[in-house]
Amino acid sequence: MDIKTVLVTGATGFIGRHFCQSSVAKGFNVIALVRDVDKAKQRLPGVSLVTSLADLSPEKIHWVVNMAGEPLVAGRWNAERKQAFLESRVGTTNQLFSYFKEVPEPPDVLISGSAVGYYGPYCDQLLDEGAVHHESFSHYLCSEWEHSAAQFMQLGTRVCYLRTGIVLGAGEGALARMVPPFRLGLGGRIGSGKQWMPWIHIDDEIALIFHCIKRSDISGSINGTSPNPVTNEQFSKTLGKVLSRPVIFPMPAFVAKLLFGEMAEELLLTGQRAHPRKALESGFEFNYPELAPALEQILVKN
Repeated sequence: MDIKTVLVTGATGFIGRHFCQSSVAKGFNVIALVRDVDKAKQRLPGVSLVTSLADLSPEKIHWVVNMAGEPLVAGRWNAERKQAFLESRVGTTNQLFSYFKEVPEPPDVLISGSAVGYYGPYCDQLLDEGAVHHESFSHYLCSEWEHSAAQFMQLGTRVCYLRTGIVLGAGEGALARMVPPFRLGLGGRIGSGKQWMPWIHIDDEIALIFHCIKRSDISGSINGTSPNPVTNEQFSKTLGKVLSRPVIFPMPAFVAKLLFGEMAEELLLTGQRAHPRKALESGFEFNYPELAPALEQILVKN
């Protein structure tokens, strides 16, 4: 059997690194498009590294996993940062399309990053992949990213937009920022705590990417979230219980807005009760469908 080759962007990020590690372990030929080779060598053992698409060999690339993008939670949003969010996602995806439309064999599958922010701010409505969006910068960013990935369909490539929630894993991602204050007993809900937090364990996120790659009947948007989203208050109480710490220091909404501005309104004080209908209907089985066991596996058993 021919060894499959996968090209990964955003490979040194949280999701990208775990996907590369899993792909190498499965025996696939993994190529990562990176900016800093020295940094990438440390984080991506066993992965071939290129700094430009022009450096790719003429061999067939079967899959592309496109996770590139400047982090949204690194600081307050302004016009310059918003442009960086767009360029790092849409610009990179457009570059990929420009490259692959000129090669003899385009990839069979493109798994392109997106987020549940596509739906915009919502209250309690359960949101599957067919839900109508609400206008917001998060929707605009995700929509533009998905539109740029959709160009690959012109090449005959099957395209999946993975609308990911909050990815939970050890030492990186959301928990890396949340756990320290909770360990000190300084954790609590944000604002009312009623906003929904769609989440997914990193192992399930990686498994879902492979599921989408393998299943030729899956295309378009797919929610990368646990089937059991929780509110911010439920998340905070569960995290406190797993860490055996009190949860008595809520962050008022006005404080979040003062500290984080527009980012607080879009990412912290509102949310989406996302439901992974397409994943479940296609037979995908979550290893961590419930929050408490997921957090225990990450924070206690590791």
